Amino acid sequence: MTDSDFSAQQLIGNVIGRETGQMLRFTSIARRGADPEGVHQLRVATRRLRSELRLLRPLLQSRWCDSVSKDLSWLGTALGNYRDVDVLIALLHEISKADPTLDQRVIRQAKEDRQRRQRRVVLVLERERYRSLMVDLTRGVLSPPLRSSHQDPSTVIVTQLQDSWRQVQTAASEPLANDARLHRIRILTKRARYATEVATPILGDGGRAIIERFAKIQDILGMQHDITVARRFIAKWYDSPLAVQGVDPGDAREAWVSAMDASVRSRHDAWREPLAEVIVLIDDLGLRPSKWTNSDESF
Repeated sequence: MTDSDFSAQQLIGNVIGRETGQMLRFTSIARRGADPEGVHQLRVATRRLRSELRLLRPLLQSRWCDSVSKDLSWLGTALGNYRDVDVLIALLHEISKADPTLDQRVIRQAKEDRQRRQRRVVLVLERERYRSLMVDLTRGVLSPPLRSSHQDPSTVIVTQLQDSWRQVQTAASEPLANDARLHRIRILTKRARYATEVATPILGDGGRAIIERFAKIQDILGMQHDITVARRFIAKWYDSPLAVQGVDPGDAREAWVSAMDASVRSRHDAWREPLAEVIVLIDDLGLRPSKWTNSDESF
């Protein structure tokens, strides 16, 4: 077995093991439903692992990778549906503090939706499909499903990493910063951040500043995405028969939309600065395929 073979096994085992450990840790909390943070952290680990497997795919057996990725997508959808409404409730509460005259029934409706989605999460975590997924992941930690014993992991990682960086820059250079485009940039930025974190054994200190900028872009665009989701929820609510009772739906909807728009207007283009910074940092890095740096300490 070569040094690169050993590093590939350690890399994949470490990545899968880290996220699987987090999933196991927060599954019981998510099942109880008392702490929304349990669902949030379980979703984060699920989302991260799916993104990391996309990066590591050239090193992995296709059948195993496809099966696990499909199950992670299924799980992530159920968790995301709950988490989205949880974030929505927090956002609506924050906005309503600044304007108590806003129609509070929207928040009550969101809370009812959260209860229904919480029950759905519990059912998903009790299903055999979820247990089988955790078994597959545990096996992947103990015996990483490598595609080949002759691939240099650093070359694969660098190639994939550069592609993820390029996708962010290309998406951000397109005209018309509408909601769909900003959401696309946010998704690509998230993937690029996770890819950069996986590649820290190669990048060393040079990757940390890049990760920080990607995280900042994520935060800014995440808030704007939350506002977009909230606007859709509010529009749907005020189109329902229940919203007609006791209030003018058009006026109430417009009040909420105006309040939300005001909360993000000043930050609408704030993501551009950290993006410009990260592009410069990537260019300065001059990344080339190389062996792991400090591999004994990294894995």
